[in-house]
Order: sequence, then structure tokens, then C-alpha cells
Amino acid sequence: MNSLREDIETLFWEGVRMASPDSLSLEFWNQHSALRNTLNNPDKKNYVFALGKAAYSMAVSFQKFISVDQGFILTKYKHLPEEILTQGEMGVWKCREASHPIPDQNSELYSHEVLQDLLGLDENYRLIVLLSGGGSSLFEIPEEGFSLNDLILLNQNLLKQGLAIQEINSERKKYSAVKAGKLLKLLNPNLKTYTFAISDVLGDDPNMIASAPTYPGSQYFIMGNLSASLAGMLKKANSLGYEATILSDSWDQTTETTAKLIFDELLKAKKNDNKQAILLGGELVCFVHGDGLGGRNQETALRMVIKSQSLEKDRQWLFLSSGTDGTDGPTDAAGGIVGPETWEKMKAKGWDAEKELKNSNSYPILKDTNSLLFTGATGTNVNDLLVLLLAKRNS
Repeated sequence: MNSLREDIETLFWEGVRMASPDSLSLEFWNQHSALRNTLNNPDKKNYVFALGKAAYSMAVSFQKFISVDQGFILTKYKHLPEEILTQGEMGVWKCREASHPIPDQNSELYSHEVLQDLLGLDENYRLIVLLSGGGSSLFEIPEEGFSLNDLILLNQNLLKQGLAIQEINSERKKYSAVKAGKLLKLLNPNLKTYTFAISDVLGDDPNMIASAPTYPGSQYFIMGNLSASLAGMLKKANSLGYEATILSDSWDQTTETTAKLIFDELLKAKKNDNKQAILLGGELVCFVHGDGLGGRNQETALRMVIKSQSLEKDRQWLFLSSGTDGTDGPTDAAGGIVGPETWEKMKAKGWDAEKELKNSNSYPILKDTNSLLFTGATGTNVNDLLVLLLAKRNS
């Protein structure tokens, strides 16, 4: 089991590495040398606004290729290095943190702060926006007639309903003064704007990534997405001796449906004696019930434990469901890792797994059985990665 645990974490980190701003930037700028020259032309100054969970690492990577005259980083709590957060700046960058997935007072405060900078930009500047998932709650100014509290309640209600991110962001746009391209309408019409995004939205729709503060209206480039992560994981799995398969890179079903899929794949895979890796990527849908603590990936892992409880223990396997940003829901865990012994561990510690599931309380039960993956902020965000590994059958 230790070998499977090492391998499954290796595959997760390979997926993260393939979606890291450093990896993506090197490939992107090698392919866009003309654009690189344009942005480095000293005829205009560059103001760079980095927004989202990957904002800090995107800013650091971007500056290796493009000159930055002024910059503003707005990211999620605990996503800035502590010393930079304390100072509030990093060279030419102002550095701020706010709340995700629900906006808070700092979201509005720092959104006004960066907006004041942007309102001062004239045609002698370029505005460059580095965008990643999480920006919807971090960058928020209520539309006229609505308050921050209205938007907090809206987001809380939306997130409990198990809606797809496209549905959530479509609603968010209606009540925001800076989403759906509205930000650019506030700025100098002669300001040239470029947006570079790491997509956490299935299909990479610029209308949906971070609720589109600069779309339509800017030149828009997708630098990375989930597909690149899965391709890297497939290659890594093969190098570790696994027969590897990608089920989907655009999975958007509920945690219940997802657990059933993984369980069915496990049953099929057990008929093959060789080492196997089954990969799945997408954005899981999770309905929130009760007042428990957890996330969509942790719930998927818990559902897998429940479904596999009576399965014959004739083969070692391990299942990981995780968020590439390192945080699953409002928790400090990236996701859950479970196997054939997890059910018995839960029973031995007095847990009723089905009761906790009904209360959306996956975090405590998984933590108590050493079934969580803790990574901290990974510096990127391309959605959810799921991995099922089976060890070679002993003869």
C-alpha cells in the first residue's frame, strides 16, 4: 500500500507540475515570441493585475519573460508567502489576499484598491491580466443597488445547490460591477488589454473563467488547462509500469455518479492482473446537506469507501480525488485518498460513514483515518484530478 500511496501522490504532483505557471509559461512564450516582443516594447508601460488562486505563481513566472512596471496580486488567503503578505508588496507588486469561495470585506476593499490603480492608466500603459480560478469571489464590487452582504448570501446559496460553475458564474455576473467584461467599460477606452488565463473551467470558455472581468474586450489567451495535466499523468503512470487510461478530461457529474463510475472501473480493472492506473479529470458537482465540513473531492472519496466496503480484499488498490489548487471546499485538504482498509478503520474508530455523508461531513472522518491529502497551496488551479491505482495481482 505504501508503494501505491507514493505512486498516487507522484501522479498528482505530475498533474500539478504540468499546470504550473513555470511549466506553462516556458512553453507558451517559446511559441509566442512575437507577442513577447510586443509586450516588452518600451513604448508603453506594463501594469499587470494577477487575480485568482494561482495569482502569485503566475506573477512570478510572468516576470521572467515580460517586464512589469506596476503590478497587483489578489489571491486567496494563505496563498502568499508569509513574508510577502506581511510586507504587502514584492518589488513593483502590491500583494493582497481575500476570501474564497465566498467574497468578504477584503474582497471588496482590495478590489476598490486595484480599481483605483486601473482608473489611472492611460494610453501610455498596457493592462495585462493574469487570470486563474477563484477570481470570482476575490475580485468583487457589487453592482449599484446591491451590497456586499447581498453577494455573500447569493454565493452561499448558489454553492449549496450543486450547480455547475457556468451556472454559478452566470448568476454572479448579474450582481457585480466588474464581471462579464464590465471592468473594462470603467477604464480608459484607449487602454490596450491582454488576458492570460489558466483555465479551471471545462471547455475553457473565457466568458466563465473567474466570471470574465476582461472578456469581452481584451486579447485573450489560454495558457493551460486540465488536459495538459492528464496527459502528463498518463505518461508518468506508464513510466511507473502502469497500464494507464484517461476516462475523461471534462467530467462534470455528481459525487454520487462519480463514485459509481470509479467503483465500476475498479470491478473491471480487477479482472486484469497487471498494474493499472485509471485517470479522470473535470469538475465534480456536490450538493451540500446539513452543516458538516468537507469538499466535493472528499465526499467522492467517502462515497467510494461506502460502495467498496463489502468488496473482496484480494487486491491492493488506492483511490485519490483531489483539487489541483490544494484546497477542496472550505478545508485545508486537497482531497481524499482511500483504499480497501479504509472502511474498517472508520468502523474501528466508531464512525458511521453513511451518517457523516448525509451531513456533508467528509473531512473529520477522513482526517481521523489518515485518508486526506494535504499539499498546501500548489500555485495553480485546473480543477479536479481523480486517480485509481491497482497493484499487480500476486500469483
